[in-house]
Amino acid sequence: MAEIIVWLEFVISKIPLPILEVWGRFSFLLGSLVAVFAYTGFSFRNGKQFRISREVWTWNLKSFYFFLITFVSIFATGYLGSSIVLIPGAQTLESLKDLSVFLCLNFFGYPALLAVPFAYGLSDLIEGVPPDFLWDWLPGYFINPSLFWISYQMIGKSPNFSKVRIWIYYFIFVFLFLLLEPFLWGFLCSKQFGSEISYHTISSALIFTTGITWILAPMISFLLFPIVKKIGYFWAEIPFQVKEVSITEPRMVWVSSSNFGTSNEQYAEERTGISLQLFIVAPFVCLVLFLVGITSYVTLKNAEESAYHMVEILHKQWSKNIQLQLSELETNTGSISSNPILLQQLLDTSMVNTQGKVYLLDSHLTLISSLSNEPKSSRLLETLRVELKKQASDLHYPETHLSFSVVTKKPLSRENWNANVSRFEIPKERSTIYLVTLFPYSFYLSGVYTGNSESAMVFAWAILLSLILAVVLAELVTRPILRFSSASKSLAKGDWDFPVGESMIAELRGLSDAFRFMSRELKSSFERVSASQQMVMETNSNLEKIVNDRTVALMESNKNLLETIATKERILLDLHNAQNQLLLSEKLAALGQFAAGITHELNTPLGAISSSVRAMSEILKKDILLLPKFLETLNHEELDDFQTLLLLSVNFGDRSSGLMSRAEKKERMAQLKEKNISNPEDILDHLTSIGVTNWDSQIFSIIEKPRASFLLQNVVTLGSLYRLVYVVQSATEKASHVVNALKHYLYTDQSVVDSNSQHVNIPSELDSILTLYQAKIKKDVEIIKNYFTSDSCLADRDKLNQVWINLINNALQAMDYKGKIRISVTTESDYVLTSIKDNGKGIDPEIQDKVFLPFFTTKKHGEGIGLGLDICKQIVEKMNGKIDFISDPTGTEFRVYIPKVMEGTRV
Repeated sequence: MAEIIVWLEFVISKIPLPILEVWGRFSFLLGSLVAVFAYTGFSFRNGKQFRISREVWTWNLKSFYFFLITFVSIFATGYLGSSIVLIPGAQTLESLKDLSVFLCLNFFGYPALLAVPFAYGLSDLIEGVPPDFLWDWLPGYFINPSLFWISYQMIGKSPNFSKVRIWIYYFIFVFLFLLLEPFLWGFLCSKQFGSEISYHTISSALIFTTGITWILAPMISFLLFPIVKKIGYFWAEIPFQVKEVSITEPRMVWVSSSNFGTSNEQYAEERTGISLQLFIVAPFVCLVLFLVGITSYVTLKNAEESAYHMVEILHKQWSKNIQLQLSELETNTGSISSNPILLQQLLDTSMVNTQGKVYLLDSHLTLISSLSNEPKSSRLLETLRVELKKQASDLHYPETHLSFSVVTKKPLSRENWNANVSRFEIPKERSTIYLVTLFPYSFYLSGVYTGNSESAMVFAWAILLSLILAVVLAELVTRPILRFSSASKSLAKGDWDFPVGESMIAELRGLSDAFRFMSRELKSSFERVSASQQMVMETNSNLEKIVNDRTVALMESNKNLLETIATKERILLDLHNAQNQLLLSEKLAALGQFAAGITHELNTPLGAISSSVRAMSEILKKDILLLPKFLETLNHEELDDFQTLLLLSVNFGDRSSGLMSRAEKKERMAQLKEKNISNPEDILDHLTSIGVTNWDSQIFSIIEKPRASFLLQNVVTLGSLYRLVYVVQSATEKASHVVNALKHYLYTDQSVVDSNSQHVNIPSELDSILTLYQAKIKKDVEIIKNYFTSDSCLADRDKLNQVWINLINNALQAMDYKGKIRISVTTESDYVLTSIKDNGKGIDPEIQDKVFLPFFTTKKHGEGIGLGLDICKQIVEKMNGKIDFISDPTGTEFRVYIPKVMEGTRV
């Protein structure tokens, strides 16, 4: 095995030391990062998937057992490994502790990880590692187990080496571990042993010993894993012992010994948090550890200070004794350095302890003399010279104290020395020599080191015994409580005789008695409830017959009710049909009232058309045939006069505009006679017929001519033809206007209810409707129209016209077709306000609240059925408008508000 270590040292020594130092520092930084993730509970898996998660443990007594087993196993394997010698005097299998850490971490999980740093430190202290080394190596005690955490992440859920996948993950872990851990410790030990020894010797030894550990690990794990599973101590198969919650989306939860994806609600139903056993054990153990640790520290610190004080006294006494002998030698011989043999004998006779060293050095730190058994050149002497050169300024003092370390590579050791340097003047030689006395730390601290080891052993036994005692106490306290819990569950299931046992603790014994009393009372209550339940069941059996009878009666009643509902539905259908008939009757009644007026309005223009057509036929038959001969007899001047008069006749227009009063006719006749115009009566009639009422000089010049009467007669013939055509056109337009108004009304009589909103100009619609009532309103009714706005409203034109027709018709009937109706259209806020006011007798105050009710009417039989205003209100409200009225004895005013079209509104 020594050859293997030599070969490893040879291979590693070929790597440049700066590269090893960089890699060691990198291993330390990477290991520190892994330690942060490991000890904060992070995990890079969730179930069988690799994803960042957090482990949440249930801290119960079993978790405490994991901690305890790990602690004890590291002590045991550390002691066993230190007793297995691989290379005599050089190497033991101390890394067997790593095998224990590997197994415990994969079998027991996170609690084992927490136990490792403390177990490592205490184990090294027992093995004799100086406390100063422990403090320097403290980061390694946390980083080293975090590297084992990598294997826990890879194979921790199933460390079964019968699977090929586990072997692959294991080899990856071993490669990473050997690549980081040996050089991590090389970096940590470089402060005590130097970089060369730490990286070449210590790292090589660690690679060798841990390599042996990783060869043994699969076999031991293969043997122990089934046993751990069988006793129920494998962490991943303990129900609800731990859950892994992913911190990425989608959120996933893995729970130990359960199917993947267990819901949070199901997990919440299980017992979580710190168990009562652990709650009792943890404070007790912490208190014991704290007291033992503080006692050991204070005791050992006092012992160490006493040893330092003792060695200082010894240094002074030894130096003083040698100085006295040197002074005597100088007095007897006159020189000190002239007789080296005598000087060496002097130093040998002054030796106080075989472990002590003494050197005489000149001012240049050259060796003058030493003990006879001390070689002239040694690593101790060279290290002393180096340290004295570093403290050259302190050598001018009579005495100087210093401490230094001597590191040897073969075998690897580091020994601390305490030195006292005394300055000795030789007056006769006029020179200075330095007397150096040295003692190794092991000389005066060996008892302290032994005390450290023994204190650590006591500390370990105190931990173990306190843990055992804490477990026993926890069992004594919690076992009855757990029995109470089991008994409560059995009690809930109806097992009244579940034993709760006795306890040696008086309070728990009283609780047991109380629980048994409660159980008896509950059993008695349950028996009474059972008897009552039996009585209720008997009563229920009697009630069932009553319920069945009532059910038959209810079914019969339900049948009758269904028949009644069917009858009412038929009645409602008949009422609906009757309502439709009433609505149709209301509209037909309104239409019947229009019939006479519309007939008159249509007969008048049709009669005018008929008479005009007959007159036009007579003119075309008689007078038009003579027109060519008449035109041939006209000269150029008479043709111009004829054209002027004909043009005046064509522009005549309405016949009524050419009528003159009797006074005007008398005045015109006098003018004609004054100018001696022939046939003045015919001339006046002809001019009046063609509409010439304003006589200017041109007219007088024409009628003064001899053939003026003849010209006017033919102009009247042709003008009459044009006026007849104008009459036909006016009559046709009037009939068309009446027909269009009737068509608007008939559209409102359709039963179509779909919305047809459009921009409506209310004044134009009112004018159209008033045309329908022309026959009734042109004699005794005066219509006063005040249109003050040009705003349009957004409404259904046909339905809105139905409102105007109903309101106008009501107004005419209210004043018996005699009086005044004022119709005004204005803008008020966001509405177009239409007011229809009559000067009738008004509505009695007693019935004003009923006017909008359906089927309410004050009209005579046959004039209406009382649905007009109800229909108007429904139409207006569907258009988001409103309708109201004001009535007094002087008349009634209905006001209709329709929303106006806002700017930008589209239909």
